[in-house]
Amino acid sequence: MIERLPDAARSRAVLVGTSSYTHPAFDDLPGVANNLHDLAALLTSPLGAGLAREHCQVVLDPPDQGLLGERILDAVREAEDVLLVYYAGHGEMTWDRDNELCLTVRDSKPDSLRTSALRCADLRQYIHRSRAKIRVLILDCCFAGTALPETMSSSDKVLEYVEVSGAYVLTSAFGKALAPLAQRNTLFTGELLRVLRDGIAAEPSVLITLDALFREVASSLRGRGYPEPGCHHSDTAAALALAPNAAHKIRRKLTELGARAEALDAVEQETKRRYDLTVDRILSPDLPPFTASAPPLRERVRQLDERVATGGRPSAAELDALDAELVAAQDAAARLRAEVERPLDARNELRGLLESYRVRAARRRLAEDDEVHALHEAAWNLLWVKPCDLEAADAAVDAYVHAVTRSRERER
Repeated sequence: MIERLPDAARSRAVLVGTSSYTHPAFDDLPGVANNLHDLAALLTSPLGAGLAREHCQVVLDPPDQGLLGERILDAVREAEDVLLVYYAGHGEMTWDRDNELCLTVRDSKPDSLRTSALRCADLRQYIHRSRAKIRVLILDCCFAGTALPETMSSSDKVLEYVEVSGAYVLTSAFGKALAPLAQRNTLFTGELLRVLRDGIAAEPSVLITLDALFREVASSLRGRGYPEPGCHHSDTAAALALAPNAAHKIRRKLTELGARAEALDAVEQETKRRYDLTVDRILSPDLPPFTASAPPLRERVRQLDERVATGGRPSAAELDALDAELVAAQDAAARLRAEVERPLDARNELRGLLESYRVRAARRRLAEDDEVHALHEAAWNLLWVKPCDLEAADAAVDAYVHAVTRSRERER
């Protein structure tokens, strides 16, 4: 199995959540809205699955199952590589002869679940229609008819209602799925987000596959005495990843190199602005040619990231070489910035010197002296009219300084 991230252009995600209900039988779940916002942000982040925002649909508090079904079918029709469907809210059983699982929406009613909620059987059929290579279903809900305090509904049966052939199904719990009011997210989705963001230090893969994600979340919840999640999958789906492994040493190094390349780009852009200013204001500043190093280095990082996204591993030699090139580029940028600033600093020093002696001349009433006045005008024009000839300006300021100094000596 080849571990990889979704093909961003050919994958679709639908994130559904019901956080508020019109029927008093269903408690509101404020953490669900945060679930959708946070999960969408991660799936569309370069540090997550990298999906385009328009390919990650968020459906919060859908009023009825018909509208919800259409939104899911839109993604079903468009997805070619990965289809991901996520639901958070109250899961309810019909508790009749067929005993069906239903996913509640805003206006669901406990006594008419088949017509007021989304039947899991219908959701399964929607997903089966997809031509996507891999289909992922994540359910953060429980499966009974009675809500418990600060929980979603509960049941002992899970996977038999949601199994999807050729897909990866990840469910929050076989029993209760906790939704603590004091926490930002529901318990299960909060753990998913934590693992996807922070990574798994003990995981050898540079990607967090669905299998690794399930194992880590299950271990964490089990260790804290919480209900364990469940999963069912095909072999091909298990190798799909939803994020790079942020805790892996290669991932950490690539993140560091990427940040340094971005910082170098910012420095070089500012240096180029100052470079152009110097060329505009100073006559023949004798600067070396400006060549930006950041774009090709950023592209190198992007290519390595792309290789990681498809399960590849950059070698230590590649990472070390890129590191060394970034160090050299950063040093070169610092040297060039100093060279670029030197002519402008020299001009500014001459301007300051000219002004200080103009003040001295005014105090001694030398400004009306024709020679002194003419020398000041010549120096001022060289320093304030672009481009500035630094060599001529230096000589002109020197002549003015000597003229003011000689006049002072004659006064003595």
